[in-house]
Amino acid sequence: MTDERSWLALVTFERRTQDSDILPAWAHGACGWMIGIAPDLATACDRFARDLRYCGMSLLEVEDAREVFDPEDVQEVDDHLAENWREIEPGKQSVWGTLHGYKGEGEV
Repeated sequence: MTDERSWLALVTFERRTQDSDILPAWAHGACGWMIGIAPDLATACDRFARDLRYCGMSLLEVEDAREVFDPEDVQEVDDHLAENWREIEPGKQSVWGTLHGYKGEGEV
């Protein structure tokens, strides 16, 4: 892992473009738990936004944010996220777990 702190948050986002490899074609957006590796929560939120933009998404909302210390605590929220956090690649600053897509009205 890393020396920086780890921040868990429920993140909601939507497509900026039609192309996406993280959402099915029918989904306008999604929500799911993410972990940001950062010195503080504000920086973690900036990293969520940056990494989602990289995937063609726009960050809409960050909720229920808190610092986490142990994968077992994360596992209570999302098993997939806990596993991804345990195996986070060197240099990565965010990781996500199970995403729950939603249909919606909007511009894509």
